[in-house]
Amino acid sequence: MTLILNIETSTKTCSSSLALNGELVDEKTIKSDKFVHGEKLHLIIHDLMKKNNYSFDDIDGVGISSGPGSFTGLRIGVSTAKGIAYSLNKPLLAVDSIQIMIENFTDFKPSNSSVYFPMIDARRDEVYTAGYNDKREKIFQLNAIVVDENFIKSLANYENIYFLGDGSKKFHQKKFKNVTILENDLNYSNGMSKLTYDKFNKNQIEDTAYFVPYYLKDFKPN
Repeated sequence: MTLILNIETSTKTCSSSLALNGELVDEKTIKSDKFVHGEKLHLIIHDLMKKNNYSFDDIDGVGISSGPGSFTGLRIGVSTAKGIAYSLNKPLLAVDSIQIMIENFTDFKPSNSSVYFPMIDARRDEVYTAGYNDKREKIFQLNAIVVDENFIKSLANYENIYFLGDGSKKFHQKKFKNVTILENDLNYSNGMSKLTYDKFNKNQIEDTAYFVPYYLKDFKPN
């Protein structure tokens, strides 16, 4: 039996969960307009462990959302995950925040002509995103992109384009052709359950001492 503590802090949402053999045991999430990670993350983890009658010695691995996303959120989440993993001598398992979002999304419309873009705000008209088909297969690589008419034209082969997640809301006024905007809340740790379990089984672990968040862009204060 493999118990993994997962931590997701790539946005203003602060989330942690426990997963047993890749299945969610329990999750605790705080959503706020401010960054409360520094105040709340350790409390969330402590409450999660206590509620489910686990001690830290029961943990087999620590999963972390590696980014991209908020510099503040990622720094706090990664520091916490590294501290727990190091102190317990357990593996650190990292998955990117956009992949976590697509794992949390369930409202797929089966179609070979649809593409899904989970989005995290990267300021101005930029977002962090990757493109997926309805089978959750990545067909456009993770990047920071400017969403404009040229970007939409590059997707002319797709009849249906879906913008997902909190980062998509700033494009509501753009009225892009063939684009549906779904402001799903997708930045929570449940989507890590199967991903980190798979990495654990494949021994795809990080160097705890040297691991850093995947910022993708240069630092600017939040």
